[in-house]
Amino acid sequence: MRGTPRTRKGGFWGRLIRLLLLVAVGLAGFLWWRQTQDLAALEHARDELRERLTRARAADPRLAQAPDADVLIGMPVGFTSALARQLTQGLLDQVQIALREIRVQKEGVVKTKVLLSTIQPGHYALDLTLHEASAVLKPGPPTVDFQGKRLGVSVPVTVTRGQGRATAKFAWDSQGLGKVVCEDFNLTQRVAARVVPRTYDVKGAFVLSVEGGALVARPDFPDIVLRVGIEPTEETWKAVGEAIEKRSWMCQAVLKKVDVPKLLKDWLAQGFEVPIPRSLFKPIRLPAAVQQSVTFEGRSYALGVRFFDLRLTPQILWYGANVDVRLAEPPPTPPPSSPPASASPPPEPTHQEAHRSRDR
Repeated sequence: MRGTPRTRKGGFWGRLIRLLLLVAVGLAGFLWWRQTQDLAALEHARDELRERLTRARAADPRLAQAPDADVLIGMPVGFTSALARQLTQGLLDQVQIALREIRVQKEGVVKTKVLLSTIQPGHYALDLTLHEASAVLKPGPPTVDFQGKRLGVSVPVTVTRGQGRATAKFAWDSQGLGKVVCEDFNLTQRVAARVVPRTYDVKGAFVLSVEGGALVARPDFPDIVLRVGIEPTEETWKAVGEAIEKRSWMCQAVLKKVDVPKLLKDWLAQGFEVPIPRSLFKPIRLPAAVQQSVTFEGRSYALGVRFFDLRLTPQILWYGANVDVRLAEPPPTPPPSSPPASASPPPEPTHQEAHRSRDR
């Protein structure tokens, strides 16, 4: 039996819908296949680029020592040398050292030949007290050594500019035949002096790290002890000579064996030990983050570059960085200002209004 026209019309639309669904499924499958192929091609290209980068890093020793990061920033060795100079200057430049109330003593027996025998005319004791001395440190250009994340430095440090004052006491105790030619005596002499310029080689290292977006250099130096030498003024030598010349000529001959000026000069030239306090060696923080904005197709983007790792090589200082790009937020719009409130006083009531108010 033939179906009604309405039934035939419904069958037509059903077949059409099924056909459209079939076409849609086929198109979706085709698009999915194309996307899969495109994705596979992109992954293949990525793998090829990664392999090329690996070969390039292996072929170039500078890249082989670079950290794994999204972005690598290399700075030449000249930068690290300048960094070492900046760090050492910050630690040791214009550092003033002071010595106070340092005492040293020396004593001995004088021996001299008389005819065919050797006699001991006396015993001497030298007591030197350094009351005060000061000097200033000045570092020179450092020699840099790259040790992983350690920046090894060898710095010539010169002790410059300084004055000092001391008291020298010389005691002579005659013995045996010496009592005949030279009596016992004591000599006390104030010593005005200057600090002898001297250069020392200070070795240590800075341990570099990236902390909180900043480059941190932590000093790693052994205990540093400098010997500060003192050189008396000409007036001091003159005063010592005049004190000796007041003795008899025979006593002067004996004292020449002791050579008090030379003893004093040699002692002061040896210098006095001055430790450099470790409190001077504090971590130094250097900014290591870059923040800026860029405009692309009329839209502003905030670009943040933050360093998270570094490597030192003899040729390059490598920074590993992460890059963050985000849409910049527009500045907040200030709220509309409300109209100022009227400050005019209310109108005074008329005579009639006031009268009515009283009647009520």
